[in-house]
Amino acid sequence: MTERLDILILGATGFTGSHCIPYIAKLSKVNGRNLSWGVAGRSEEKLKNVLKEYGDKLELDFGSIPVVIVDIKDEESLLKMAKAARLVINCCGPYRFFGDAVVKACIEAGTHHIDVSGEPEYMETVQVKQHDAAKEKGLYIVSACGFDSIPADLGVIFMQQNFEGTLNSIETFMRTWTEKSCKGPSVNYGTWESAVYGISNSDNLREVRKEYAKKFDKVAAFAPKLPRKNLPHKPKTGEGWALPFLGADRSVATRSQQYLYENDNIRPVQVGTYVVFPSAIATFVVLLYAIIFAFLSKFEFGRKLLLDYPQCFSGGYFSKKPPSEENINSARFSIDFYGEGWKEKLASKDDQYTTPVDTFIRGQVKGNNPGYGATCACLVLSAIVVLTETDKLANNGKGGVFSPGAAFAKTSLVKQLNENGVTFEILEQGEIKRD
Repeated sequence: MTERLDILILGATGFTGSHCIPYIAKLSKVNGRNLSWGVAGRSEEKLKNVLKEYGDKLELDFGSIPVVIVDIKDEESLLKMAKAARLVINCCGPYRFFGDAVVKACIEAGTHHIDVSGEPEYMETVQVKQHDAAKEKGLYIVSACGFDSIPADLGVIFMQQNFEGTLNSIETFMRTWTEKSCKGPSVNYGTWESAVYGISNSDNLREVRKEYAKKFDKVAAFAPKLPRKNLPHKPKTGEGWALPFLGADRSVATRSQQYLYENDNIRPVQVGTYVVFPSAIATFVVLLYAIIFAFLSKFEFGRKLLLDYPQCFSGGYFSKKPPSEENINSARFSIDFYGEGWKEKLASKDDQYTTPVDTFIRGQVKGNNPGYGATCACLVLSAIVVLTETDKLANNGKGGVFSPGAAFAKTSLVKQLNENGVTFEILEQGEIKRD
């Protein structure tokens, strides 16, 4: 292998990495593209086996797909791997343990880096420590390029771009369900592991954000302030009961809005993120599990219980055993957006309105198989856009560490996602009626 591959999937024998293979096989060869790709991991035998498995399923010959062996704990091995490609899709989590070393190797090798992390501490640490180095080499480091947080983050950007006026705030309401009754886990264990360590190290995130605030300008306060609703409440976009979504969507979207404020003279949108449950009973059960989870994650013994017995502490939603293909293929999601703002546009990003909001917008992002279908489509297309639309990326193609909304706001990523099963749609826009 004398020339660099275009894209290399690191962790291709893992659950997310292996599910990327059908997407990269298809999307690297459409719309006039002819991108080369390969797989990387610890075991040559396992990598070849996963290529054969998916090759047989797709009736394609993957025998010539390059295989790169890498020890993620060895700097020299990581650097050699990074030098094999123009862009690495990193599917090796939890990223708090393995992500930083891969990013450093990619920057040293002159290689772009994309991942599916939903871990704010890791993402914001990388932006603080590696943003300048990435800019110096014209490289893009973009995390949260899966279900966390492309649909929510780019969904907010999509609403913003289609709002006829100035948008003040957006609330997102995520729903997930299955098309048929399924037994067993629905999400891979790695997501559970990341959540356990994320909650247990929440104090570290506060320190990271202090450093982040020193490096990047703080967004001014705007009115009216979007209230944070911590108690169960009825969503503005349909039936059920809403609770705060504890994933990375809000923090990722906030970083995107900060970039637009600093660089594009755009008034930032305030964002609130929620998850919706079908009934009051379901909401109460989830709250109970969340309280137990938060309590146990603060103690070493409690973390061991959570990590050893995920099924017991998640109502069977997570397990050490991977979810079945039937379960993940029957999963569906939608994120409903409700935003408010003004018909009138003011001249400056710092201008304050003196009148109440007068216009609303509703939109939706939806798709199938959020964990391993929509996620892989988002991840692979994000990588392709970095390589093929570099001049349209954040910082005008000059590189840096960015959230997805900042990185891809001016690219065709939303359009390409619409063509590949993750749809973005404006449902309604109009005047706010007041009693």
